[in-house]
Amino acid sequence: MYSWGLRAALANAIAQRIREEFAGMGKAEEGFMSKIALSDFLNYVEVDRGFIYDYSPDERLEFYLESLAERKPATLAAMLEEWFVLWVSKWRQRVRLTTKSEASEEELMRRVEEKTRAYMGLPLVAEARLFALGSLVKNGEVCFTNLLSDSVLKGALYYIASHASSADEVVRTLERNPALLISEIVKRVRSMARFRGPLVTLKLEQALFSEEGARFTGLST
Repeated sequence: MYSWGLRAALANAIAQRIREEFAGMGKAEEGFMSKIALSDFLNYVEVDRGFIYDYSPDERLEFYLESLAERKPATLAAMLEEWFVLWVSKWRQRVRLTTKSEASEEELMRRVEEKTRAYMGLPLVAEARLFALGSLVKNGEVCFTNLLSDSVLKGALYYIASHASSADEVVRTLERNPALLISEIVKRVRSMARFRGPLVTLKLEQALFSEEGARFTGLST
């Protein structure tokens, strides 16, 4: 885990920039966006520095950021600012606010969850998620990185499972030909990168951004 001081400093810096870019928002909204942004920043650095495929990527990232904060704070600040400019641009491009959910979209998400749940614990699927995350970031998708990488992975698994006769066949296919899963992930990442509209829908509940946090539904192409 990152030291409380470093994590707090990053969170405060990000929250300050969010207040400057999105003036007039409430504290709960700011907290929600800041939480997403902090995770996105850590993912971005982990991919950009090449730590994501290391044996202990989180430890490498922690050591790197702690070292920068101690020895080269200006470099860390510049890195954070460069990333934030891109992140804000992607938020405005990729995030759509709505007050209602489409029944068809919710039904599709339910089917995807049901069909892919059994495979999410497989080691090769965990590795494929890292590949999806890295591919998204390298293609400039730096906003809602955890949500989008999960969506890409589940979409690829759903496609493979939909063409198999059983769960056992899916597992055998993945074990014999893991490149198939990677290929499907690449297709979906490229599709996302080409698409210029929203990829994530935030559903605004009646108690908007309550103290418990905003509820959102992730939708992807």
